[in-house]
Amino acid sequence: MEKIIIKKNGEREKFNEEKFCNNLINLGLDKEAASKICKKIYEKIPNEISSFQLFKITLNELKKENIGLALKYNLREAIYKLGPTGFPFEKYFGKILAHYGYETFANFWVDGACLNYEIDILAMKDKEKFIIECKYHRDRNIKTDLKTVLYVFGRWVDINEKFPELKPWLVTNTKITSEGIEFANCKKIKITAWKFPENESLEKLIEAKALYPITILIRTPFNIIRKLIENNFVLIQDFNFYSLEDIHKRTNIDLQVLKKIKSEIDALLEFNENLVSSG
Repeated sequence: MEKIIIKKNGEREKFNEEKFCNNLINLGLDKEAASKICKKIYEKIPNEISSFQLFKITLNELKKENIGLALKYNLREAIYKLGPTGFPFEKYFGKILAHYGYETFANFWVDGACLNYEIDILAMKDKEKFIIECKYHRDRNIKTDLKTVLYVFGRWVDINEKFPELKPWLVTNTKITSEGIEFANCKKIKITAWKFPENESLEKLIEAKALYPITILIRTPFNIIRKLIENNFVLIQDFNFYSLEDIHKRTNIDLQVLKKIKSEIDALLEFNENLVSSG
């Protein structure tokens, strides 16, 4: 009997076991291990299940296999947990850009011919200058559409009259519609989205340098994670720049809790390093 996945928006789709297994292989599992876990999960889920319940069941099975693997699986959910506002996502993407050699300025004001605009991120690298609009969604079923691309384009047109060297860039944590992509390509608007563009999508930029958000942690209470973000520990690498004693002084988080966080982060980085060395 086929099994049905119910998405958050109410859409129903057939559970695609082959696609599901391939996603686990892409995380770093070999085919045999992925097939074994897929079979376990398939047997556990009822004939109808919500996408979030399926995610939780899968996460629990992956935790039994390897905590680093489970953390990697948690990436997309972790980005949604950066909210509820878009500001942590802006900080997060600014830190990603820094690791790719960009000089960045957050919440930067730029004069246009008609109006004055607050830009989420001004980014500069190799004589290129970008004004970046970060569009954050809490709902993974929402796609960033043409309306958002037009908004970015309209602001840029006004700014371009005074600063023609500035280029437009839209960054979003969701997928983007084909219509949005078509217009962006036509008007030369750079886009970074989930699964787009193929070689420089948001998740590819993250995975290439292991630039995971601190919200990827699954053994750490969320109130602790929120306190870390408030103190500018947004990437897991931010945590490793300081001693645990220094982090304790900055955040007032108990040292024993910080040791457990460090252990979780180390497990993810070790799993990533093993993937790179074996690949």
